[in-house]
Amino acid sequence: MANQVDFYQIVYKEEQKEACYPFAKIHFNNTLTPFFENSVIRELVLASEADKISVCSWKLREKSKWNVCMPRKLTMEVLESSYDVLSFTCNTKKHQFLNAADMYHKGFKETLKRILGMMLKPMPSEVKYPIYQNHFSAESSIYKRYVIEYLIPAIEIMRDDADCWRNSNYSNLNKRNAADSEYLSKAIGVPYYPMIPFLLERLFAIFCQNERIKVTYL
Repeated sequence: MANQVDFYQIVYKEEQKEACYPFAKIHFNNTLTPFFENSVIRELVLASEADKISVCSWKLREKSKWNVCMPRKLTMEVLESSYDVLSFTCNTKKHQFLNAADMYHKGFKETLKRILGMMLKPMPSEVKYPIYQNHFSAESSIYKRYVIEYLIPAIEIMRDDADCWRNSNYSNLNKRNAADSEYLSKAIGVPYYPMIPFLLERLFAIFCQNERIKVTYL
């Protein structure tokens, strides 16, 4: 019997629906928070009654073109198959998930290690199985455990943590896709991308490593 899957893609403009997979459940989100898609993930995952859950950007299909391996085509049949965690992103075996973040976002590792320490969770020196952009599907019990034990506590700590609110330098790194400072000021209260979403983006892979959860790739 096939697993029941909630495969969500988040959009914030009507025209973005055209880029989504035909079998996706479209979630329209018009409220930006400092936690970006993680606010939506928290809501959708805890409400889901499916066997497998995935909450991805409307850009998933476009971003999948940058995978370095030769992935299978993403289909509902693949989503319904047997796995603990299925990552839709793939990097070279030499890729350094945490060190790369520290290079692009100064002070990243030090901040993340401190946040994890406050959560009483270990910080690995590196992550064996990188997962980017929250582009993955997971067994419901695994995803919900992550949200409850890692994501929610991290959000609560980061909400008032000055280091997490520092400028991530994303606007300089990705000028073409970055939102303008006026929009960010109105939406989240600062005219730049804070460290928060980039710290949270690495959290699920760390959870999988700490908890020895099997990660497979598309």
